[in-house]
Amino acid sequence: MQAFPEKKLPLSILFIPVFSLLGYLAANSAFFTQPYQEIGDYAANALQILKAGQFQETLGAYSRFVVNHPGPITFYYLSWMEKIFFFVKSPHGAHSIGIVLYNLGLLLVSLKILYSRTEDNRSSVFLLIALLIGLIPLLPGAFSNIWSPGVILFPTLLFLLALADFTGGSIRNFFWLTLSANLIVQNQIVGISFVFPLLAIGIFYFYKSYGFAEYKSKEFLIIVFCSIAFTIVCWLPPLLEEFSHSPGNITKVLTLALKNSTVHKIGPTLSYVLSYYTASFSFLKEFPALLVVGVFFGIPLFGKDRLQEFDKRLLTVLFWAFGLTLFGGFKMKGGQISHIYWFTYIIAALLYYLNIKVFFAKIEFPSNRSFYWYFAVLSFLCFAFYGKNQEFKYDDRVDKFVEAISPQKENKYRILWKSNEKDFKQGDIGIGIVLKLAREGYSSCLNEEWHFLVRDAFRCSDSEPAHTIILETPDTESETFQTISKDSFVYKSTALRMTK
Repeated sequence: MQAFPEKKLPLSILFIPVFSLLGYLAANSAFFTQPYQEIGDYAANALQILKAGQFQETLGAYSRFVVNHPGPITFYYLSWMEKIFFFVKSPHGAHSIGIVLYNLGLLLVSLKILYSRTEDNRSSVFLLIALLIGLIPLLPGAFSNIWSPGVILFPTLLFLLALADFTGGSIRNFFWLTLSANLIVQNQIVGISFVFPLLAIGIFYFYKSYGFAEYKSKEFLIIVFCSIAFTIVCWLPPLLEEFSHSPGNITKVLTLALKNSTVHKIGPTLSYVLSYYTASFSFLKEFPALLVVGVFFGIPLFGKDRLQEFDKRLLTVLFWAFGLTLFGGFKMKGGQISHIYWFTYIIAALLYYLNIKVFFAKIEFPSNRSFYWYFAVLSFLCFAFYGKNQEFKYDDRVDKFVEAISPQKENKYRILWKSNEKDFKQGDIGIGIVLKLAREGYSSCLNEEWHFLVRDAFRCSDSEPAHTIILETPDTESETFQTISKDSFVYKSTALRMTK
């Protein structure tokens, strides 16, 4: 094991991301004060967070492959955040704040790894700039996104930096490598095809760098033990589900992977994967994407003399990551949907970092702290003025409808909408109503057609006795809440009627 020195992240660097995300929270003070009712995917996630708070959740979010993502670790974290931020107006606001802190923590660890290996303030600043550029297509909501594709962004950053460190023969950051790998795989099925091959490649390079030479050292054993213990804790819930169901979700995921015979054409696949590297630069779309990405990789490859040893290892990791994502794009089941590969924005951002490092290798930053404080304050102001998450808007339809039906504790409520083109979008409100009723202690569930959207606790058979709430799209929308009859209402783009 190589004796890399451990360097603490300087306060001058630490305060840049801290001030940035404080500015983001200032821009989004609505997280603390505004009512919010989840609908759609956010409501489906919130149902699982609700169960995680009761220690009853065993799986991740549902996926478009009609299986669940592997694990619920993020749901448990968000359920704890909901309890810690009990004073926040809405549970979703608490979840959003929790994800901001989650991303900040992962970013700070990533910066610490980079600084400890480069011992260079410039590298940290360059990385922060590159991240901001790489995430342009997802800003500003990326910092508080609780959706599965969003919560693996910063784990991907930590994973790739910790992997670059690991390939050099250092065990010091193996726990962070393990933590980030678990976060990625548990939250996104596609992470399986990305994380495991990179871990295998990392172990090979670790072996070549004589990283196993001190496997009997106390530090080596403690880090490996903690990594294994964390992994076991993460995977206990999915394993419990696997052995209590037939077939379990892990079996379904493996079956899906093994039976996948999809091979997309080279042209669309290249266009899909390369688009993540050019998305932040509109002017580059005028040039062939393959040429642009070739230049992005070529500059650090042929400018290696301006890079530090850690940067060179990171470049090797990025080459492998690019190849694996390209292969994964060929084998992606179904359509090549954008959000499935969001983690590639982080790969692109790290590539931008290496390009910036090559171009500005000779630049010297002022050595006094005033420069970094100025940078931190400027970051705070930029996020405070331009960081408002426009998705955090209160849709009051669910609250209005639940209030109108006057639910009773002794009744069960089955939510139903048709899968035709006209009424399909009512599913967003339907899941929101299930969530609203569940949070208030009422029994609610979805009919059999929509069971894949929710976990067992919120499923009911079509023949089961229940008050059925039917959601439809009215011919004419109403900006005011209208009571058509005792059990029939129309509001905005939704019509609700209840049958007993």
